Amino acid sequence: MSKQVLVRSGVVAAVWIACAAGVLAQGPAENPAQACAAKNQTNAATVGQYQFAAFKSNDGACLQVTSGSNVLYTQSVDSFETYTLGQPGDAQNDIAAIANGTDVTGRGQPDMIVSLYTGGAHCCSNHFVFEMGPQFKLLAKLNDSDDDMAHFERLADGHYYYVTGDWTFGYWPTCFACSPSAVVTLRWTDDAKGGGFHLATDKMQTPAPTTAEWNKELSAAQKVVAAGDADSIGTTMWQTVLDLIYRGHSDLAWKFVDTLGPKAQQKPLPTLGDFCSLLKTSPYWPDLQPTLKDTPAACANAAVKPAQ
Repeated sequence: MSKQVLVRSGVVAAVWIACAAGVLAQGPAENPAQACAAKNQTNAATVGQYQFAAFKSNDGACLQVTSGSNVLYTQSVDSFETYTLGQPGDAQNDIAAIANGTDVTGRGQPDMIVSLYTGGAHCCSNHFVFEMGPQFKLLAKLNDSDDDMAHFERLADGHYYYVTGDWTFGYWPTCFACSPSAVVTLRWTDDAKGGGFHLATDKMQTPAPTTAEWNKELSAAQKVVAAGDADSIGTTMWQTVLDLIYRGHSDLAWKFVDTLGPKAQQKPLPTLGDFCSLLKTSPYWPDLQPTLKDTPAACANAAVKPAQ
């Protein structure tokens, strides 16, 4: 069944649906040749001189890219997984379709988006970005972790960004449904290492919470702290802290922790050090760390310790 965290107004941003669609192993196709057989083709798309084809059968799923008679790229995976060519629209979730060949990185070359739905106990998808000029190459592979609504989106500035989730805190501090998570926006950035998708912190920043919004979130967290409810502390106190940090208000995040007082960090509840130890394992930490302001010692000195 799906895990759904309700959208809450004020300090806390919308958190996306993550899926848990049965316990299924993920891995290579049992029979790669048959997985990529022409009879098993389910979809195809052509961008310039390149032909993309997706395949699906009991032997596995396959993605293949050709140019004329030359096979430029092929990947096959088990039959529980599914490739989707391009980004189709999803009106229900306000996701716009993107035409194949659209430059989604801003590098001035046509791109092709391909997604792989992984299924399994924690789905959800990987996104591949192929660049088709001046030479064909797989430019990026984006692992969406537990997010099943990751997508590219064109913002008001006319550029495309990648919207996904940070699920570093899955199963922290207790259950998966009790864990905080954050919506993140990424942009492509060229660098000496070949470039990659990084946090677009300017696109994620929001106004500071109003007094009414602050008090609403504080009240909800205070009730959980008073009850010593370790199951609910993640989606109240620490969800608010995580969102404030990602939305450009880390100083208010520390203030929120301080306002809740010492009891908010007494067992069985986690401490700020526990939170920051895990935050430092996030794939977005290298981009996030420079944005933090007045980081308290309990966070700054927290050792990196992934969740068990």
